[in-house]
Parts: sequence; C-alpha cells; structure tokens
Amino acid sequence: MHLLSLWTATIAAAVVFLAGSWERFFRMPRWFADPPRSFALITPQTKHSARFWIPVQLLFLVSFITALATNWLRPAVRPYLLTALVCFLAVTIPTATYFVKEILAFSKMNNDTPRTPELLKRSRQWIQWTTSRNILQLISFILLVWALYNEYH
Repeated sequence: MHLLSLWTATIAAAVVFLAGSWERFFRMPRWFADPPRSFALITPQTKHSARFWIPVQLLFLVSFITALATNWLRPAVRPYLLTALVCFLAVTIPTATYFVKEILAFSKMNNDTPRTPELLKRSRQWIQWTTSRNILQLISFILLVWALYNEYH
C-alpha cells in the first residue's frame, strides 16, 4: 500500500505540474495580452478550469495524505514527503487567498475598465507569482520522485 500511495501521489503531482505549466505558458499569456480587454477570455475558461482543477487537486491531496500516512515510518521517504508538503502548502494557501480572488476580479472587468499602471502591475505580478507556483509544483513532483527512488534503492 505504501508504494501504491506514493506512486499515485507522484502521478497526481505530475498532472498538477504539467497542467499548471501548460496553462501558464499557453493559456495565460492570452488572458494577460491586453488587459483589461483580454480578460474577457478568462470568463469562459473559469467553469472548465474549476471542473478540472478541483478534482485534480483533491486527488493529489488525498493521494498525498495517504502516501504520507503509509510512508510515515520510512525514514528514507519521510523527509521528501514533508518537504513536498511544505511546497504544496506554499502553493495552496496563496491560491486560495490571492490567486482565485484576483482572477475572478480580472474576469469581471469590463473592456472599458481603465488600463491603469496599477492594473498592468497587478497583471504582471499575477503572472510572476503563477510562475512561482509552477516552480513549487515542479519541486513537489521532484521530491516525490526522489521519495520513490529512495524507496526502491
């Protein structure tokens, strides 16, 4: 069970990283290409994104908690899992408190919303911080791969 849970968490982490990176590099540049006009592209994607991201994040969370519980007594694996947990929390907490709120605010802006320097700064910051989330997701995935590697060697 401990290996199955570790494999499941690792695969889920890979999906989270790959999907998040795909969105960051292929979808989000269009969203932020010409704020606030380009923000109109966000609204149609919001429902689709929620239908994808909520189950994927829940799968990752459940599989990760299961992997942590079933591998807790394995000293070769536990440090990697705990560090991955820190990375996961460093992504999840800002996502819940900042990213979701901001993207919803962007999606509700009209085309006639003034294109102020502050709006452009908010847009750039959102993209920069999203890149940080992708990096943390990659680190989580790599840590889980290392945990698997250490379990087999």
